[in-house]
Amino acid sequence: MLRVVEASRAPAKVIIEGLGKRFKTRKRWVVAIEEVTMTIREGEFLCIVGPSGCGKTTLLRILAGLETATSGKLEVAHRDSAKPLNSMVFQEQSIFPWMTVRNNIAYGLKMRRVDSRIRDEVVERYLKLVGLSKFADAYPHQLSGGMKQRVSVARAFANDPEILCMDEPFAALDEQNKILLQEELLKIWESNRKTVVFITHSIDEALVLGDRIMLMTAHPGRVKAVFNVDLPRPRNIATLRTNPGFHKQFSEIWSSLREEVNKAKADEGICT
Repeated sequence: MLRVVEASRAPAKVIIEGLGKRFKTRKRWVVAIEEVTMTIREGEFLCIVGPSGCGKTTLLRILAGLETATSGKLEVAHRDSAKPLNSMVFQEQSIFPWMTVRNNIAYGLKMRRVDSRIRDEVVERYLKLVGLSKFADAYPHQLSGGMKQRVSVARAFANDPEILCMDEPFAALDEQNKILLQEELLKIWESNRKTVVFITHSIDEALVLGDRIMLMTAHPGRVKAVFNVDLPRPRNIATLRTNPGFHKQFSEIWSSLREEVNKAKADEGICT
């Protein structure tokens, strides 16, 4: 069960203890995640990796309040009650097709009845940060896939949530657009150090973005290991990939992840 507490009383942003989730199918119960225990620090960029079907998205949806755990404890510290607790960016493009870029980014602020002057300032700031100022009055059908995902990221950050949940937001993009959006995301995150929980299948992406990487086991999903990313910030993606530490950590994480990928293949990946 999700419990929201005052930040002053909480030692961390998110405390997860023994969290579990199971689903009922037509034939039987399926355990998605089991005994997940993790602490997420205020302002941390946490990446979650694991084999397909290990429950990464299920865990993120529970954190975002879109699913309810069936066991364990989830405690989230809410620092500012005037701000939303979380926002979510999905893999699929989820912006409103009938709204302009500007209005899409402003949507959360408008729903919260933020003063129009402040709202306009925030929108202009994020239009610049994601490089879409010239497309502010364009509609989604006039944008490329990468540009649409920039709008999604800008909208989520502009709403100023306590926690930003991101479910493989760049997975469907080509490599060039993926790198560009990783750079934009780093730039935005460096400016406000918001708590981010980011799911990815890519160890490379997790190392580029994250402070720590949580590796989940094959189904049912548990925490297998947590890796500190020992790479300097601010990060430049091109130079980062020439850092010997990058390749050393990649190999270490892949060695552990490969075992779980093989287990998932053998098990045919039951969980979603």
